[in-house]
Amino acid sequence: MAAAIHREVAQEVDRLLQVIFADRRKSGRLDLEAVEMATRAAVHRAGAALLAELLQGNAPSARQIPCRCGGAARYRELRPKQILTVLGPLEVWRPYYLCSHCHTGQSPQDVELDVAATECSPGVRRMMALVGSQSSFAQGRYQLELLAGLQVTTKAVERHAEAMGAEIAAHEQAEMDSALQLQLPEAGGEPLPLLYVEMDGTGVPVVAAETRGRCSKQPGEPAHTREAKLGCVFTQTRVDGEGPPQRDEGSTTYTAALETAEEFGRRIFTEAQGRGWNRARQRVVIGDGAPWIWNLADEHFPGALQIVDLYHARQHLWALASQ
Repeated sequence: MAAAIHREVAQEVDRLLQVIFADRRKSGRLDLEAVEMATRAAVHRAGAALLAELLQGNAPSARQIPCRCGGAARYRELRPKQILTVLGPLEVWRPYYLCSHCHTGQSPQDVELDVAATECSPGVRRMMALVGSQSSFAQGRYQLELLAGLQVTTKAVERHAEAMGAEIAAHEQAEMDSALQLQLPEAGGEPLPLLYVEMDGTGVPVVAAETRGRCSKQPGEPAHTREAKLGCVFTQTRVDGEGPPQRDEGSTTYTAALETAEEFGRRIFTEAQGRGWNRARQRVVIGDGAPWIWNLADEHFPGALQIVDLYHARQHLWALASQ
């Protein structure tokens, strides 16, 4: 296998050098960006060849495996599967089993590689979820092509971004359920001098289907937004040169969702517990003065110091002085 991979890499390098020198003879100059992209593509192709060789399956020793229907699936043959990896597309041959009872086929290697019912590797799915969460799905498709040399459809970015979002939401829900049932293990470590929880909410534009049956702040008008609730947890152990406290760099974690105050209360409580709320010597909840925030503070963080953030404190003071 090593000799085959060496030949593949050598062939890719040879093709690349031919293209570079031919272009230089033709134009009299070197296009660095073109060389960069061509080099990356060549390295990816060689890497894909190596990966394909590593993933190739052989006829298995087990001639039958259990089927979900309760019967036995028997080995039939090696079948190909096209997979898009971070190194590019490749073809993998893996054992295929068929159940004579329910006629359902399966390839255990797909499960092992985490590519069952998908043609994208775990690495590519994570990349699509990341770019899909940062901008529009169409923009994410363009970013993947530019930054990673991967060609995917806009729909693929949407599908995988939403699928990973659903997995994250399910994981967070399980953590919240455990926290409310007092089964969430407390975060270990040294006591924390000062831990803050901050909450806020803001309206975000959504499609009409998301506001169906919801009231607008303006009487008689349809709602155009949903309130996104955002919370963060951070520590503070120092002050600046003039005395005001300074948030510890890199200490902030966030959680957010489009949900009711009651649901969000469980979410922010879980986040604070995971950050060591029970180990904090001093605990603070910061908000803009909205009743729902103080209600959640009383319910989930009893005994914490409640502080109105400086901007809204000044706003309330100005309104009072103007009367």
